[in-house]
Amino acid sequence: MNSKKALPLILILLFVTLPVLAQEKSYDFGLYLGGVNYYGEVGKKKAIAPNRAFFGLIGKMNFNEKLSARATLTYMTLYADDRNAGDEYRANGRGQSLFYSFENSHIELTAGIEYTPFSFFKNSRNPIDFYVFGGIGAAYGDELYYPLSAGFEDVAAEKYGTSTRLVVPFGAGLKTFVGSKFMLGLELAPRYTTSDNFDGSHPDEPRLEPNQLANFANNDWYTYIGITLTYRIGKGSDAYCDCTL
Repeated sequence: MNSKKALPLILILLFVTLPVLAQEKSYDFGLYLGGVNYYGEVGKKKAIAPNRAFFGLIGKMNFNEKLSARATLTYMTLYADDRNAGDEYRANGRGQSLFYSFENSHIELTAGIEYTPFSFFKNSRNPIDFYVFGGIGAAYGDELYYPLSAGFEDVAAEKYGTSTRLVVPFGAGLKTFVGSKFMLGLELAPRYTTSDNFDGSHPDEPRLEPNQLANFANNDWYTYIGITLTYRIGKGSDAYCDCTL
């Protein structure tokens, strides 16, 4: 089963089975925004170095003080340029005075599980929760390629189509109530992708096989550093004496 067929089935199973775990549910809905950067065959080799913005929505279904289901819908732009790379190979033109760059926007939808193993300042009115999460998602955007070049120039990626790619989001963060109903959070959320062509380095079209970059390595990654601001529907920060649900 390919990824495009598997994703809807996984999402359906996730949201059908998780409510069985719920006893006294509450819900969080709000904004999700921050910075994002790509990590792959073009530009800087840094996993966490945001250079473009993302923004969107986040929702959570809280089963208890530890376990939640979550979903996000975001719009983000990925960007990289060999001229900004810090390594000798890319920043010096890959031995041919050849500098690649791209900018590619996507709409991303994810769903997953969030778990809170412990809290800081647990006996205070608004403790700070530490949480981890993981899930599955999809990113819809342009397919890119680089025109062939003999070198001694800057080459920007060009569009040849669109596609939906499977992504695997995971990460960790901190969250706390601001008042009794609003919750503020900060999280680091890398995305592993099933594609090596977010950057245009490895187009899948047979006719574009000559345009694939040499020495392409692993599938592409991108990383969110985000802030969440949500509103609680249901139990607020005073619902339990020992948690923030």
